Amino acid sequence: MKLHYLLDTHGGPYDRPYPSSKEVADFSDQLFREAELAEAAGFDSLQVPERHMRTECLFPGSVVLLSALAARTTRIRLGTYILILPLYNPMHIAEQFAMIDNLSRGRVILGVASGYHTGYNQMFNVPFNERGARFEEGFDVLMKAWEGKKFSYSGKYYQYTDVQLVPGLYQKPRPEIWVGGMFPKTIARAGRLGDAWCSDPFPLDPKVWHGQVKLYRDSAREHGNKSKVVLMRDAWVAPTRKQAEETFLKLAVEEWLFYYRWGILTHHPEFQKEADFTTARAAKHFVCGTPEDCIRQVEMYGKEYDADEIVLRFRLPGGPPNAKVLQSLKMFGKEVMPEFTKKTKKKKK
Repeated sequence: MKLHYLLDTHGGPYDRPYPSSKEVADFSDQLFREAELAEAAGFDSLQVPERHMRTECLFPGSVVLLSALAARTTRIRLGTYILILPLYNPMHIAEQFAMIDNLSRGRVILGVASGYHTGYNQMFNVPFNERGARFEEGFDVLMKAWEGKKFSYSGKYYQYTDVQLVPGLYQKPRPEIWVGGMFPKTIARAGRLGDAWCSDPFPLDPKVWHGQVKLYRDSAREHGNKSKVVLMRDAWVAPTRKQAEETFLKLAVEEWLFYYRWGILTHHPEFQKEADFTTARAAKHFVCGTPEDCIRQVEMYGKEYDADEIVLRFRLPGGPPNAKVLQSLKMFGKEVMPEFTKKTKKKKK
């Protein structure tokens, strides 16, 4: 199983004071340290989120960050988890990611979705209720641009006449595309358009989850596409399970509450009201504990939840502190990753 590292761009708790320039610069250094450790650890890719107009998010967009990472890394793939496609002119995305693909010599993964946060649309003056239709058109334009030929396009939102992307992509025919979504329509869309479906780090109800996986794989099969389920989990490793849970679980549950209050974490029968979000109930839904615990939990998600690959996040808005993140990441690379990198090498042979 391939494991990916989410380079989280939260630089403090929700609604923190406006960040100073020094805080932003120092946080960028933290991101680069994490990226270097993740590459050394053997993670398959670095994944970068997108967030706007929030004081806790100190690196809002993904394009600039991926460009810097392309210059600072040599092996690890570079992806977006997730770029909100309707916020952009799709030709900008086609051009910018073609260049990052060239800078990195073919290491780009493009993860896209239509978005859930109204504030992002507000910042870029893109009507929130148009996000689904804009996503569909934007995706069409992106695919045409990446063919490398001149084309014209006449849609409701985007119109082009005799345009051509120059230079083209490094990867042929194109980078791998991951499509995000947690509702039936967007899950089926991932099967129709993408190479993978990627999900959020929420508690999994087996019945609901397996229904979603079936919907996705059926859609991919119907449209002649291969399917790949990419599951995201929050993670923490420490010398003892007690240390890991005391450091991480409370922070992770607080992060769940953020999404619950936005109305997108309502599917699990054990988490239907705010009082349900306790560390005792939540503990089984994380990759958290000793190295042996983490190995067992990752393997469980593959066997019992039909996940093909997993994206792991070690840092949340509330912490843990940056220095502890680096320590945990080092331990994960030394004592957990070898279990999976050696299996991946055996499969390739």
